[in-house]
Amino acid sequence: PAYGDTPSSTSGNFGDDTETDQSLTRIDSAVLFYQENGGRVQATEPVIAATLNASDGDILSLKLTTDILTGATPNGAAPWKLAQTFITPAHAPGKTTTLTTSSGGSTLVTVPGTGLVARQYITPPNTLPVDAGFKDQRYAVDAGYSTLWGPATRLSIGGSASTERDYSSYSGSAGIAQDFFQKKTTVSAAVDFEYDQSRPYFGTPKAFTVMSASQKGPNASKTVSSLVLGVTQVVNRYWLSQLNYSVGMTSGYQTDPYRILSVVDPLTGAPTEYLYEKRPGSRLRQSIYFGNKIALGPTFLDLSARAYADSWGIRSLTVEASDRIPIFSRFYVEPQARYYSQTAASFYRNYLVSGQPLPQFASSDSRLDQFSAVTAGVRVGFAVTQRSELYLQAEDYRQIGNNHPSGGVAALAGQNLFSGVGATSVILGYTFAFY
Repeated sequence: PAYGDTPSSTSGNFGDDTETDQSLTRIDSAVLFYQENGGRVQATEPVIAATLNASDGDILSLKLTTDILTGATPNGAAPWKLAQTFITPAHAPGKTTTLTTSSGGSTLVTVPGTGLVARQYITPPNTLPVDAGFKDQRYAVDAGYSTLWGPATRLSIGGSASTERDYSSYSGSAGIAQDFFQKKTTVSAAVDFEYDQSRPYFGTPKAFTVMSASQKGPNASKTVSSLVLGVTQVVNRYWLSQLNYSVGMTSGYQTDPYRILSVVDPLTGAPTEYLYEKRPGSRLRQSIYFGNKIALGPTFLDLSARAYADSWGIRSLTVEASDRIPIFSRFYVEPQARYYSQTAASFYRNYLVSGQPLPQFASSDSRLDQFSAVTAGVRVGFAVTQRSELYLQAEDYRQIGNNHPSGGVAALAGQNLFSGVGATSVILGYTFAFY
């Protein structure tokens, strides 16, 4: 997802509450199939989660996730009317690689006079430059525990860890929720701390240096601290509402080590070189989330909105709606829709112009550009038994941006410079509970 374009659950959406499953153990399993258009990234993600609800109100949860990702991803360079050639290190230091012919859209070559083995790939004319050698696998575990500390107070703690070939993330959280007015009002607060380490196999490139096959610098890291304050209110027997405020600070390395920018000739627009990008080392995020669950006759409406702003200049608005409609006694259908819109980061650039001073920060990541996105989907569920469900969910996601921004240099004015994505995802899941 884009940086501000995240699901409402990240703001503390109450949709995943399992407190009503008292004394039950719930098992949730699902597999996600995700495909971006144009042969870009595809992913398969199996997930299994267990929630143990004790009779005294204690809740213990555990979730295991793995991602398998392959395909092509934009490298950040601007398209051009002629073919473009890119080169990057082929492997980590000390690892041997046998030279082969073209495979997966790239070729292993030896850089003359250096002995370095590099991976070289060519982008056809008038085509978005993508690295077809993208592949990764991630493993993640999440655990949580909450307990009643008195009849109206709930304490919770949690932790998570994930690792992949070039990135690791570890986080811990703690929260408290207090009920008032016969549990009609709940006030909550939660804090989270995260430590991430980026370790590109070819090292961390120095900002604004030329893309090359040489090994780069040491690993880099960042920390994320966040606070979420929320109020949940039972408005009436048909309407449950929630308001959350979230604030977070990220400090450290936030640059994408694989992403580059084209430096173009001011007269023709032709690329003259490719530089590694640079982003600020700090980022303050704030968001307000307003969610509602409303019973409308036999249907169940879930309606939410989220406003977001950060110190990078991004402002966004997300609106989501779904309506669960029962069909017969065991089937239901749930149409879903989502709209998202954001402004661009203050340092977003489609490219840099040769001869002009380098900016302090610059990135061509389309997720930092101005765009809007529409998601349409449907979920169909079948109650296998009284406490089990089989479901299928499908979604179509489309980003819309400015393909030809004003002020394009020479021939670049006619190129499609928006590298936003369209994607289709399908989730097949099964959930069941038992005493």
